[in-house]
Amino acid sequence: MEEWQIALKEFLKDWKNRNDVVGALVCGSYVTGNPSKRSDIDVHIILAEDVDWRERGNKIINGFLIEYFANPPKQIQKYFQEDFQNHRTMSMIQFITGKILFDNTGIISDLRIEAEKWLNKKYDELNKTALEIKKYSLWDSLDNLKDCFEQDKGDSHFVYYNSLANLFSEYCRFLNLESIPYYQIRSYLVDPIYSKKYVKKAFPDSIFKEMFLKALQEADEQKMIEIYEELVNHVFNQVGGFEIDGWKIKSPVEV
Repeated sequence: MEEWQIALKEFLKDWKNRNDVVGALVCGSYVTGNPSKRSDIDVHIILAEDVDWRERGNKIINGFLIEYFANPPKQIQKYFQEDFQNHRTMSMIQFITGKILFDNTGIISDLRIEAEKWLNKKYDELNKTALEIKKYSLWDSLDNLKDCFEQDKGDSHFVYYNSLANLFSEYCRFLNLESIPYYQIRSYLVDPIYSKKYVKKAFPDSIFKEMFLKALQEADEQKMIEIYEELVNHVFNQVGGFEIDGWKIKSPVEV
């Protein structure tokens, strides 16, 4: 038994024999592989169906940080739904790739099957109004970035990297892909181990990918603006084009 498993076993002593606990699952890098020195041990405690509370916390045992989530099945099912609605997959991936520690009622196996269904479910495509508004937003971000560099306010690099993260997120939405956390974007694009661990499909636009990776490394301010504008124009070309002069969108009022 590895040291992290000993710490996990110690942690579970307070949960395993409770009447309101029916199962537990461990997930994350210690299960899927390649943990770093900052990796924690993620544990899902499955509570009985009639429990009306949930709990999330952290505990350090033998030098290992254990992050735990205690929920009844209905709450986990709600997390699946909310993640899907927000184009996230974290909750599903945790149950699909995690290791079952004990499952007294078979509910974790059922939740794993449900997680796979949510993961394979297709996102709705953007309607015309939403698409046009998002395209305008990208143009506006480019314009704001140029303004920051031209006025030399001292925050242009901060704005640049935030704009890159937003651009990547919006392009994923255009492509009907899941949202990738900003701190994982580079790993998603270049690291096959990451893709395997988190069950990610390859990013479909190789041209954008190479341009984006180049943008992350660029240090010259003028080239930063140029490559960001190239990225925005590439996205526009992929989603039907955009021209600010004469742009307008007409839609029903909300009541």
